Amino acid sequence: MPPVLAACSAFAPDGTSAMATITGDTVELTVADLSGHNSKLTLPLRFRAQQSQLDNPASRWRVYDCSLFFNSTSSLTAVGITTESETPQRVQVAVADFRMAKWLSDFGVEPRKELGSRANLAGFLRDTDTVVVIRNWNSSESESIAALLFSTRGEQLPTQPPVRVLSETLLPFYADSHNNRLWVFHCTVISARASQQPFCPIDETNLAGEQAFSAKFDPSGSGLKRTDLWELPHTFAAPDQNTVLIAGSDTVWRVEMDTQQLTRFALPKEHFLKWNFEHDGTISPDGVAFGFLFGQYRLAFPYIVDNYVSEGDDIVVLQVNPLRLLGVVRRNGIKYTRGLSIDHRNGKTTVLAYRQDHWERHEFRDVQP
Repeated sequence: MPPVLAACSAFAPDGTSAMATITGDTVELTVADLSGHNSKLTLPLRFRAQQSQLDNPASRWRVYDCSLFFNSTSSLTAVGITTESETPQRVQVAVADFRMAKWLSDFGVEPRKELGSRANLAGFLRDTDTVVVIRNWNSSESESIAALLFSTRGEQLPTQPPVRVLSETLLPFYADSHNNRLWVFHCTVISARASQQPFCPIDETNLAGEQAFSAKFDPSGSGLKRTDLWELPHTFAAPDQNTVLIAGSDTVWRVEMDTQQLTRFALPKEHFLKWNFEHDGTISPDGVAFGFLFGQYRLAFPYIVDNYVSEGDDIVVLQVNPLRLLGVVRRNGIKYTRGLSIDHRNGKTTVLAYRQDHWERHEFRDVQP
């Protein structure tokens, strides 16, 4: 069997689940409905990895990034495969109608000098079947983000790609196509202790279309200490148009832009040092549950330097409102976790993830015994 280079999954609003795995040659998509019926589709990869990358287990998971989305009617899936080990990045997008058991399109989004070197599939735009691909790039003084829109047949829609120019470089941002929102975190780290770091305000605007909406949240007015707030967050999810969830260090925050409310939830502490890497979190289709990967690290010999060794990822699952812990899927010696997605219905949350070399499902009840 060829090695799996990337994996991604998603749940549809009706509970259907989809899993995609990427090997050196193909993309395999498996869709399972609630009755247990499975459909499988495969495609050749447009942008092949080099054999030297495939032969190296240490770099195998860094060759591609994979993302998977359902549309709002649970009838279509879009798979995005981004080349991570090269610049500029190239993106293969494939859209499937699994009820008809066929691919509708398979197209590449090639680099464009004026639209940057980094790209990824962001999903379907709100309640439409329009596919969104995000490109972002840096100039000497700013970072810009463009949303490219495509039909399900792979045709780029004849609209000028909206470009959002940010005021600083290398800002964390979250492109939320499901809610047509762009969340930008104006974060700066200075050479000072944590309590003296600048606050990190959030801007919110629409992702596609004219920039007709904007809102801002400044955490300096929240009443929390600077050390109780985020610095450079990289794990996000949004249950609706006005709410963003942020995970970092040992904490999760919920920000409600319309009411300017901030809620902080501290995760249970363990003896390992922990960080969230740059993975988007995942939200259940009904907006009730939030899941993310929680990297676990230990300090190795020699202990006087920053020699941190990965212990794998825990999967943390929270209820969104009010914030509370629903459960944790422990790493148990598993080093690689990819393709996380969650679903919530009938009083339970289902976790789906590719761990080490196989897909796993776990369930947590809303009311813990």
